[in-house]
Amino acid sequence: MVTLRPSKWKRCLIIGCTILAGLFLGQVVAAAVGYYRPTTMSWFSSRLIAEYLQSHPLRKLQIGAGHNDIPGWLNTDIEPGEGEAYLDASRRFPLPDRSFHYVYSEHVLEHLEYEQGMNMLRESYRILAPGGAVRVATPNLLKFIELFQTSKNKQMQAFMNLKMDLFEWPRTPDPECYILNRESHDWGHQFLYTPLMLRVILQSLGFRNIKEFQTGESDDAALRNSEERIHGVMKEANAYETMVFQAIRE
Repeated sequence: MVTLRPSKWKRCLIIGCTILAGLFLGQVVAAAVGYYRPTTMSWFSSRLIAEYLQSHPLRKLQIGAGHNDIPGWLNTDIEPGEGEAYLDASRRFPLPDRSFHYVYSEHVLEHLEYEQGMNMLRESYRILAPGGAVRVATPNLLKFIELFQTSKNKQMQAFMNLKMDLFEWPRTPDPECYILNRESHDWGHQFLYTPLMLRVILQSLGFRNIKEFQTGESDDAALRNSEERIHGVMKEANAYETMVFQAIRE
C-alpha cells in the first residue's frame, strides 16, 4: 500500500477538482450555446430582414434555402449560411402580418412533424398579403405506395433503379418496402403527405385557388423553375416523387 504525502494529496485534490470543474463548466457552456444560438442568430438576422423589407417592394420568402439562394428573395434557413436569415419553420416567423407576396419551400415540409408542418403553412398564410401565393414542393407519399403494385410501368421501374443507384442502396428482395422505409426515415424526414391531405390542409387554413403542378411548372412567372432539384442528378427521381402545390391567400 502506497501512502501519499500531504503535498501529493493536495496535488491530487486540486487535479480532481479541476477535472470536475472542467466537466461541469463544459456542460454549462454547451447548454448556454444550445440555448442562445437561435437567439443570437435571430438577433443577427433581424437586421437582414429589416433591410430586405425596406428595399424590396415585392417581397418573396424562401423557407429552408440551404445553398439554393434565389436572387431577390429573403432566403432563410434554420442553419443559415452567409446572406441567409435565421428562420425556424416550426415556430412563429419573425415577420409582420401580410408583409410578403410569395412564400416558397422545396423539400422542407417533410422534415417537420405534422403539427410543426401545420405551423409552417399557417404562418405562411399569416405573413402573406391578400392575393399572395404559397408554393410547396414535397415528396408525394402516393408515388411510393404505387410502387407496391405488381405491374409497374417503365417510369416506376426507372425511378426505383435510379433511387437505389443514387444512394447506393442494396438490392433487397422487396425493394419497394426498402425504398419507402428509407424515404420515410432518412434525411430527417418526419411526415410524408398525399396530395389530398396537403390540399385539404391548405384549404382549411384559408387558402384558395389551390393547384397542383409538375416540378418547375407554374402559372406564375415568379415561381416557375424555382426548384433546385429540377437540375442535376436528382432531376429524374425528383420529377417522379415530388408534388408541387400552389395556393392563394384571399
